[in-house]
Amino acid sequence: MSVAELLPLPVVIPIGSAILAPLVTKIHRRLPLIIGIGAMLGSLALLLVVATRVYSGNGQVLTHYFSAEKPVRGQVLGIAFAADPFGLTFALLAAGLGLLLLVSLLSEFGDIGERELGGLACLSQLLLAALIASALTADTVNLFVWFQVAALSSYGLTGFFLERPIALEAAFKIVVLTTIGSFAVFIGAAMLYAKNGALNFGQLHNTLDGEVSRPAIVALALLVAGFATKSGIAPFHGWLPDAHTPVPGAISALFSGLMVNLGIVAIVRLALQVYGRHSGHAILGLITGLGVGSALLGALMALAQDDLKRLLAWDTVSQMGVLLVGFASATAEGVAGATFHLVNHGLFKALLFLGAGAIVHATGVTRLSEMGGLARLRPITTAAFTVGAMSIAGVPGFNGYASLQLIHEGLHHQPAILVLALVAQVITVAALARAAYLGFYRRRAEPYQHLEAQHAGMRLSLITLGTACVALGVPPYLVVHEVARPAASILLNPAAYASGVLAGSGAVPPIALPFAYGKPGDLILTAVEIALGLLLAAAYLRIREPRPISLLRRLHTGSVNDYAAFAATGLAICAFVLIG
Repeated sequence: MSVAELLPLPVVIPIGSAILAPLVTKIHRRLPLIIGIGAMLGSLALLLVVATRVYSGNGQVLTHYFSAEKPVRGQVLGIAFAADPFGLTFALLAAGLGLLLLVSLLSEFGDIGERELGGLACLSQLLLAALIASALTADTVNLFVWFQVAALSSYGLTGFFLERPIALEAAFKIVVLTTIGSFAVFIGAAMLYAKNGALNFGQLHNTLDGEVSRPAIVALALLVAGFATKSGIAPFHGWLPDAHTPVPGAISALFSGLMVNLGIVAIVRLALQVYGRHSGHAILGLITGLGVGSALLGALMALAQDDLKRLLAWDTVSQMGVLLVGFASATAEGVAGATFHLVNHGLFKALLFLGAGAIVHATGVTRLSEMGGLARLRPITTAAFTVGAMSIAGVPGFNGYASLQLIHEGLHHQPAILVLALVAQVITVAALARAAYLGFYRRRAEPYQHLEAQHAGMRLSLITLGTACVALGVPPYLVVHEVARPAASILLNPAAYASGVLAGSGAVPPIALPFAYGKPGDLILTAVEIALGLLLAAAYLRIREPRPISLLRRLHTGSVNDYAAFAATGLAICAFVLIG
């Protein structure tokens, strides 16, 4: 058996475990946890075996065609999984982080009913399987299928605790918004097939190379809008903050740390690997605009939140924008930095949501204005939240510093975009600093009415994720050069990706990636960003809410009709920019 033939197994194993989970609770209530851990460990181990080939040399592309239906003279009929350095990076993140979050989720809720525990384990593993498959798939309709599996799982997880009306409302909003996105993705994929007779990414790239027809551009607008909805990019973001409010911290971590990245991975593949940056349309300008708008809106709304989990959800909207801006730079530094930030975001956002979930679970308090004094009562959670906040802030020594440094270097040829990205970063620092102070470090006059004990699985997850954020912050030359650099190369050389997919394997071209950790100029800029962010946080604690932020809050009414209108407007903008 070749290494490429292993590619379906990391998806099949968690699906099989998901099917077993509701059944084995009748034997023993802890079996779903044990089987789920074993399944995710198996998927992770298989992906690591594949990684030894994919990251070797300058990088490799490995392809497996189901039912041995290989391409004939560049024409593809079969479904394929292809592992390249970019997709495999996200697949590894989904398997590794998913394993940790599964442990946290099922250990925290191990005392619920047997039937409910089996359902929770089933939905979680279906979501993780869909994320891994989305990273490995090599054709548009198969990507749509896994998009749907992830969407269905997220509906169930959001509305899982049916006794809470807010959970049903949030699930309904996800259903409406994600269905709009799914419809756009399906129509876009169908239009590409009708015009070009191809579903496979490699064949599509070869067909679209050069002059792109107007139907193909309309299809691209639909696909970008659909996947932007899944990733919570403004103005397709309406569902995301509401989805995090009713669910446990571990599910929020699954959503914000992993699920929303599915849309980013899909948009980047389409923009850089299928259509290509030189195919004569405004796709890079479009996703740059969406990214900047999302980064600024999410940061401003995060600064204004009193609910801790909503604050973190709005920060996810902002971070998705940062990722889009990095990838849209189409430079080695920017794309490598965005790939690295994709991993870092999964780690520190999962850490922050687990910390927030632990506090809400223990105290029953969700509002920052009602918190305080937790540094003394919950030192491990406080340390974990602080590490996550410092990572997002880009403090040197933590993992966010290097990835943000690379993204900013990739924007040097776009000074206006760089300035806006830096402004978003300052506001992000302020929002997280304000949350850390109000929730953990300020004194609380009265004791909490109740304070539940913290589960061992939660403590293990917090310590592991915090350690990972620090470990990847040590001058990360290995990650940058052995993982992010080949990922950037395969994204910026779509012909090499297409060749590898159609031929069954292929080499990734070498690419130069100048990277020096902790350059004086970068350190000074980071210090200024953090200082301005802390000053803004201190000022925001003492002033009335500014009118522009009040206006933004009023625009977000909570009405699903309004959010659907936002999404329709976003689709119109995508079509206008690309076609006009």
